[in-house]
Amino acid sequence: MLGLGRFVSSSLNGIRASQLPCAPSSLITRRFKHEYAPRYKNLFKAFKGRVTVRTGGSVKGNSLESGTYGLRLKSNGVRMAAIQLKEADKVIQRQLRGTGAKYITRFTCNTPVCVKGNQTRMGKGKGGFDHWAVRVPTGKILFEIVGKVHDKVAREALRKAGEKLPGIMEIVDTLSKIRVSPTSLVEKPEPVNWLEKIKQNPTKKWTNIEKSKLPDYRLYRNR
Repeated sequence: MLGLGRFVSSSLNGIRASQLPCAPSSLITRRFKHEYAPRYKNLFKAFKGRVTVRTGGSVKGNSLESGTYGLRLKSNGVRMAAIQLKEADKVIQRQLRGTGAKYITRFTCNTPVCVKGNQTRMGKGKGGFDHWAVRVPTGKILFEIVGKVHDKVAREALRKAGEKLPGIMEIVDTLSKIRVSPTSLVEKPEPVNWLEKIKQNPTKKWTNIEKSKLPDYRLYRNR
């Protein structure tokens, strides 16, 4: 009798679980904490492309923002796979364990890489999605170390992380110059107050925004 009761209860539990509503697995796209991927995984296909060469003098992302030490690309721009960056992440995490310091990333793996099988005939599409990657231009900061940590510990962690990545990497600190090419360094530019600059030479759009704050204009707003 006891065996029959257990059989009936287990079968009822299976029926109840099967009746619960659930979304199909093909519609669920989730980014886990352990992987480098976009927040929303829209698996669009992209061209292979070339890494951007900054000819206009842009230095965005080439200097430290929050940390005291950083890992920067010194050679020409390369495309790095998410698995390569994850291996460098593990090395830094292992080296900083027990020091109280933290590290942050300055990149987003948002370029899908598609691969076709070997000895495949030409045509019939680009191929299936394989992994995520990121295009890293020259001088781009990849990792930063934040917190009180010894100089040798931080540099050793970044050195070992650089060995896991393609290209030539360099370690920088808060006193390092900004790299604009594989052979050129410049001083960090002074911060620009864009609000004061646009007030000196206002555009038509900015003038309309300023006039909309006057009492005469606010009186007849939303009529």
